[in-house]
Amino acid sequence: MKKIIAFAAIVLSLLAVSCNKQNDTKANVDLTEVNALLSECKTLLQNASTDSWPQKAIDDFKGVIETVEKAIPAATTQAAVDNLAAQLKTAKEAFLAAEIGAIPADALAWALNFEEGSGSELKTTGKYEWTVKLFAGEEGAPKFVDGHKAGSKGLQFGATSHGEFQDAVASVLESPTFSIACWVNTPIYENNYILSWNKWDTWKFQTQSTNKAFLTIHFGDVWIDHDGNTEIPENEWHHVVATCDLTNGAMAFYLDGELTMLWNKENEGKLDITNKTFAPAPEGTKLLLGLQEPDSATGYYTGKLDDLAFYTIALDGGQVAKLFNDQK
Repeated sequence: MKKIIAFAAIVLSLLAVSCNKQNDTKANVDLTEVNALLSECKTLLQNASTDSWPQKAIDDFKGVIETVEKAIPAATTQAAVDNLAAQLKTAKEAFLAAEIGAIPADALAWALNFEEGSGSELKTTGKYEWTVKLFAGEEGAPKFVDGHKAGSKGLQFGATSHGEFQDAVASVLESPTFSIACWVNTPIYENNYILSWNKWDTWKFQTQSTNKAFLTIHFGDVWIDHDGNTEIPENEWHHVVATCDLTNGAMAFYLDGELTMLWNKENEGKLDITNKTFAPAPEGTKLLLGLQEPDSATGYYTGKLDDLAFYTIALDGGQVAKLFNDQK
């Protein structure tokens, strides 16, 4: 009997040692990141609907969340916990990328949101971080003003005030597919240049005397000018997008998330611009913000700009609508 009792005591002692070792191991595991990620992902999933995500994307995301949540209590090493966190991060990124109307992150070449609030230099965000120097015109330098929504900043331009991109790359700006998106608040002006890459000799984006968005492209010995077919109300903030796709010969224009005009080889009637390439800008050309060309006395932007972005894809209607709704 004494031997049995002694054996039982040894077993209990070994179990206690084992439990203590497990507890010690657990005590050295930091669950802060994985638990925070788990909470964030569960909230994201809870608010997801098939209006914004495909059902498969929802189901796949849910599966990873449930798997990780069950695995956390059994993770006894930091490496195991970190692996679970990595699984959640990957699943979250894949889920966000699957959102209906989502724009691929690498499609955003550059953007300016004007949130600096002061200074004479801007830095773009996106795939390319370029420097934009601001220069005074006849009415002084561009001024930081209230943006298109409460708490945001925009930039106001007067006659010939402008910005110059110091390190813009031609291969990016001459992509066969691109989109320009921005918020504008401007009076009507005949030569209201927003962006100019070698003016009309490569491409330019502006509004004109009818206050319609207007895009010019040049390839070979052909120039094409098209407008958005809808007037932008004066002196109010509105979201404008122009897209160009030389691979299928189409230009599209959007106002406040809605398609206002699609130009393509069917309704153009006289030109087939499919599979063309831009007339290249000469070496040393600068991308100009708010000016047609260096020293131009008449081709300039007058008004306010906010959230200006350049994409290396032709955004589709769903992407434009989502962009507008996210920013408004």
